[in-house]
Amino acid sequence: MTARRVAIVSERDDLHAAVVREMLHRSGRVGCDLIDADGICGHDGLTWSDDACTLPTADGGRVDVKEIGAVWWRRPVMRQLVPQGTGEAEADLIDNDCRTALLGVLLNDFSGTWISHPYATSIAENKLVQLREARAAGLRVPRTLVSQDPVEVRDFCASSGRDVIVKTVRGCSLQPLLTRRVTDAHLAAEQSIRMAPAIYQEYVPGTRHIRALCLGSDIHAVGIESDELDWRCNLRGLVSGTIHPAALDDATAALVTATLERLHLAMGVVDLKIDPDGLPVWLEVNPQGQFLFMEALSGKDFTGPCVDFLSRQAR
Repeated sequence: MTARRVAIVSERDDLHAAVVREMLHRSGRVGCDLIDADGICGHDGLTWSDDACTLPTADGGRVDVKEIGAVWWRRPVMRQLVPQGTGEAEADLIDNDCRTALLGVLLNDFSGTWISHPYATSIAENKLVQLREARAAGLRVPRTLVSQDPVEVRDFCASSGRDVIVKTVRGCSLQPLLTRRVTDAHLAAEQSIRMAPAIYQEYVPGTRHIRALCLGSDIHAVGIESDELDWRCNLRGLVSGTIHPAALDDATAALVTATLERLHLAMGVVDLKIDPDGLPVWLEVNPQGQFLFMEALSGKDFTGPCVDFLSRQAR
C-alpha cells in the first residue's frame, strides 16, 4: 500500500503541529506538510482549476492536494496575517476569501481521511451537542442547565442544593475563562446572567480527573489528582505524582469511543471526573485539545501514538 502525505492545517507557530511534523519526518514512514491556515494571504501556493489543485506550505512551497492521504484539521485559525495598514474592510475580505478558498479546495479535491472533518469538528465543539451524545452513548453526565434567565438559574441552583458550577458555552480566545462555583453574588447579578447563556451544572465532588487522548478507538490517558475545580488554572502545581499515566476500564473506553463516533470525530481529547463512588462522569471533549503538557508532566508518550495514528490514516 502506497504511503501518501499528511497535511497538518493549523495556525502559524502551533507547537503541536511542529512537534508531530518533526516526528513524522524522523520516522520516515510518510511525508508531512504544515499548512498555515492564517498564512494564505501573501502566498502564491493556492491554486484550483481543472488542471491543478495545490495549497501553500509553511516552508514556502506547495503541495498537490491529490498527494495528501490524511488532513489533520488541527487549529485552522482563519484570521489572516495581513500587511500593516490594511483597512478593516480589506482585511475582512482577505479573511473570508482565504478561508473559503482553503476549505473549498480541500472539500472538492481531497479524497483521503479527515482528522476530523471540518463540519464534524464544528458541530462537536458545541458543548450542548457533546452532552446529549455522551448521555445517549451511555455515559453519566452532570445535571445541566443552559440559560440566561435569572429565575431559571436560581431555581436550578436551589434544586441542586446550591452546589453548582458555571462555565462558558463557547468562551473566547482573548480571555479564557475557567470553571467556577456559583456564589450568591453570581445569582444576585441579574444583568450579568442575562448578557449571554452559560452552562450551569451540578458539582461533581472528588479530586480525581482523567484526561484522555483518543485516536479512533486507541485511548491514551493520564490521571490528575487536584483539589482545584478547574485544574488547568494551576498546571505548574501538577508536580510528579499528581499527574500520572492512567488507563480507562474497558467499559468506559467503549462508551467514550462510542461518544466520539456519534460526534463523527476521528480524534479528541476527553475530560472526565471520577465521582466518590469511583464512577466516571463526562465533562467535555475538545476535538483538537492539547496533549504535549500531559506528556511532559507524566512522562507518558502521547506524540508517538499520534504519529502512528496519522501515518496509518495517510496510507
